[in-house]
Amino acid sequence: MEQKQINEPKPQFSGHQTFPLRQLWLKKVYEKIIEFPEKTAPKSLFTNANSIITFGVGKNMVQSINHWSLATDFVYEYKNNYRPTEIAEILFGENGLDEYQESPATAWLIHWKLAGEAKKTTTWSWLFNQTTNPILDKELLLKNLKLYAEKLDYRIAITTLKKDLDCCLRSYTKGDGKESPEEISESVLSEINILSQIDRGKFEFIRGEKPNLPNGIFYYALLKFWEKPEYAQQNSMSFNNIVHADNSPGRVFKLDELSVADRLSQIEDQTNKKLIWTDSQGIRSVSRVGDINPMDVLRLAYE
Repeated sequence: MEQKQINEPKPQFSGHQTFPLRQLWLKKVYEKIIEFPEKTAPKSLFTNANSIITFGVGKNMVQSINHWSLATDFVYEYKNNYRPTEIAEILFGENGLDEYQESPATAWLIHWKLAGEAKKTTTWSWLFNQTTNPILDKELLLKNLKLYAEKLDYRIAITTLKKDLDCCLRSYTKGDGKESPEEISESVLSEINILSQIDRGKFEFIRGEKPNLPNGIFYYALLKFWEKPEYAQQNSMSFNNIVHADNSPGRVFKLDELSVADRLSQIEDQTNKKLIWTDSQGIRSVSRVGDINPMDVLRLAYE
């Protein structure tokens, strides 16, 4: 079964060593872990003298790979060791659904993990859930992020916050021209086209339909959102919450109401009537009928 996130994650504004997640890093981690007995690798995989040779990158980048493997929920800690999660097995294992990480579905899934669930990526969650200005000015973003950290009663140096924010923004955009072509082309999240740099230090969200976002990823995100304590005991979820609530699929994926309604209109057929969409007499909501495993709807994204 998929490892469930029971408690709200602690704030975290570092760990990536300023490197955005690159293509095939997660695949490489999976391949190295499954070389160990019972697919259980010691944490020293990322810290021993051979780690640089194992991953073919520098020490700081090895630490970044370690961070991203945990932050994306592709690896989890088990008795002071690391194991691949069910998601990693489904995507990269035998007959994996996206063995070489070529599908845009995986990039969208990673975005959801970082901005929607945010186990180790507080800035990602804050940017996509708490920031509503039409134009995003980096200097103002940094000031507001510092205020947000203070609101969480978390003391952190402004330089650390700046590095975290820079890494977040560069993950989704082409940056300011200082990156090498290799860094730009290998950024996993730049392909989802959800954030655009419109001028030096200025950005904007790209809102709307998201044609390359598969319904399977949207439905998976909806079910994970439904696991939050304030909703977990409810058998129905209001349309307003699905579109507008913090950490909702609509907000994290920057979808408009029409796009969300269109996706929900297909949910009954695509989930074998385990999720039912109601849109009548002023009531718009999704109801659960029986148990449904988020991993089952995730597979829809790769069919």
